[in-house]
Amino acid sequence: MDESKSKTILSIVDTDVEDTRLRPTLFVCYGHAISEYRLEGRQSMGRPSGDYIPDIPIHARFISRDHGYFVTENDKTSYIASQTTNPIRYRGTDTVPDTRLTLKDGDELIIPWTDRDGKDMSVILVYAQTRARINLWRELQKASRDSLTNLSDRESFIVWWKQNREKKDYSEAVLFILDVDDFKKLNDTAGHNAGDVALCIIAGELKNAVRYENQICRWGGDEFVGIIPSGKHEALHRLNDIGNAICEATAASGVPVSVSIGYTDIHEVSNSEDVEALIGLADKALYRVKSTSKNGIAAYS
Repeated sequence: MDESKSKTILSIVDTDVEDTRLRPTLFVCYGHAISEYRLEGRQSMGRPSGDYIPDIPIHARFISRDHGYFVTENDKTSYIASQTTNPIRYRGTDTVPDTRLTLKDGDELIIPWTDRDGKDMSVILVYAQTRARINLWRELQKASRDSLTNLSDRESFIVWWKQNREKKDYSEAVLFILDVDDFKKLNDTAGHNAGDVALCIIAGELKNAVRYENQICRWGGDEFVGIIPSGKHEALHRLNDIGNAICEATAASGVPVSVSIGYTDIHEVSNSEDVEALIGLADKALYRVKSTSKNGIAAYS
């Protein structure tokens, strides 16, 4: 998906400021991730395909390219169903093409799906138009992000990658894992506040280095994971720039740290959606760096 065309407003809404006018809002819940869209006019919903980017994109294979439309007029919203093999379920009933549903605050639209292992992977769309409900879902949305760095957390990143892996942007890509060198020593000598400052600076440099924030996450502790849409050769240069930028930024802030990075081509595993398998390979490359000089980069081979 061309995320610049999306009307997603994740993390840019100040929930401490009261809405002067309540706008119809749609929360799209898929896995651990929650996305928010303001509803206005006629907006298409479906799966991005090629150059086609719907107004409300859902990156899941069981979503049709043209799944349906939301039409909002005078702060009232209707959903119009399109022709699809996996229709929206509303109040226990599957819609048929051209069904028009007039939505009320709290209404849920479900796109049902169960994977091969029997796990429920349904997409849930929640319509909200009252301040209490919108703020509630924004708080739930915050819970899917790391509280310190405001990056995606592990689960949100995994869901994002599964949703986006098939995009042509990622036909060539690497996954990397970044680890702070001697982080325990920093905490022990300078205090945990200094460690938190360093982690936030690293998160900021990673945000500056990628096109979309969803491409990176705080994996846990002092480890960060990300996707770079490029071949291994170009990725090496970009990761080197990231490492240098982190060293310079943390030194300038009085908490100098270096980082070690391991990475792997996503095609090194049979199923490139398997983040855990990719992490395992990148971690082997990271171990080589950590066990020798640290402050370096290595590719899995």
